[in-house]
Amino acid sequence: MSASVHVVVIGAGPYGLSIAAHLDAQGIDYRIFGEPIRLWQQNMPPGMLLKSDGKSSDLSDPAGAFTLGEFCRARGLDYHRSHVPVKIETMVAYGLAFQERFVPRVERQQLTLLERVGARFSMRFDDGTWLTADRVILAVGILAFKHIPGEFAQLSPALVSHSSDFGPLERLAGCEVAILGAGSSALDLAALLHERGARVTVVARRSEFVFHAPPAAYRGLVHRIGAPDSKIGAGWLLRICDDAPQLIHALPASLRRAIVQRTLGPSGAYFIKDKVIGKVTLHAGRTVVSAAEHDGRVRLRMRDRDGNEETLERDHVILATGYKLDAEKLAFLSPDIVAALDTIEKAPLLSADFECSVPGLHFVGYASIASFGPVMRFIAGAPHPARRLARHLTKCLRPHLPTHRVRA
Repeated sequence: MSASVHVVVIGAGPYGLSIAAHLDAQGIDYRIFGEPIRLWQQNMPPGMLLKSDGKSSDLSDPAGAFTLGEFCRARGLDYHRSHVPVKIETMVAYGLAFQERFVPRVERQQLTLLERVGARFSMRFDDGTWLTADRVILAVGILAFKHIPGEFAQLSPALVSHSSDFGPLERLAGCEVAILGAGSSALDLAALLHERGARVTVVARRSEFVFHAPPAAYRGLVHRIGAPDSKIGAGWLLRICDDAPQLIHALPASLRRAIVQRTLGPSGAYFIKDKVIGKVTLHAGRTVVSAAEHDGRVRLRMRDRDGNEETLERDHVILATGYKLDAEKLAFLSPDIVAALDTIEKAPLLSADFECSVPGLHFVGYASIASFGPVMRFIAGAPHPARRLARHLTKCLRPHLPTHRVRA
């Protein structure tokens, strides 16, 4: 017989850990599964600096007290809300400290099957164990949704990889590497590989490479009124996206889609600009027409905006081509659940409580951007679903909760 619990959280990144901390404070019977802070530990190279600044990198505990700033002050680490880039090593240490303090019982098993059985969910994990639950919260992050353009799908992983496949970069030291993309993943990897002796070419469809301006030491009142600050950037639209995901949710689907598609396009951080300009080769305005293996290397055929073609051969190609949300890529979802999902352009359509059309199943983080806007791409979006779901599930499960809370 399988074990039973009220709520299961799948994923132990910033969203999963924040939600679990809030559930625990409400005395809700839950279990959480996943590798804590996996993306930052295993899929980002050492030496990387986060594009999100200090004030945008907080996980959410019920009291709002265990911030990245407090962690850094206690450890004697460099920190500023906006003027000191966050090291990946600092983010990993902070995330693990948060997990140890607020969510000490993370279970490392990986979910292999989620199915609906009557009014509840049945789950199978990679160690063969089964579990049933009333509610399931999927905080699975971005890795399941990485985008591999079709022309690269058949090439060997020895020759082509996605930007999310990297921790350490030493295996590419001294190689000739092409990186496809114009965002921070492409430009960060370009800088780090150059520092390791690789000869790097970055290829992008965009007409130019864009870098953020460094944070101003002082922003006057007029500037702050015209372009108010937020955790995801300056400007009224970004402020609304950051402060009011429920307002974004209330907008017509077509307007939400436009906001997600047109807000915060590919760009590099200000601190990476000097590490790539003049140091790596940048090809803007190029579209890759084909990719093929040739003598143990990758041959790219590219076309510029005037229709001119050129060929580029490199030892390895890194696809910094981002992520495309498609619920069917979550291989653990049973066919019945997939068939019952209402979607908008393959993204689950969610209620104000992050619940999809399958009752009791909730999606948070990147999987919720089509319903709640671009803030859900970032760590900065984690507090909202953590607070919202804790309140919502407390109401739903009130007859089953203890009369006292486990953690204040």
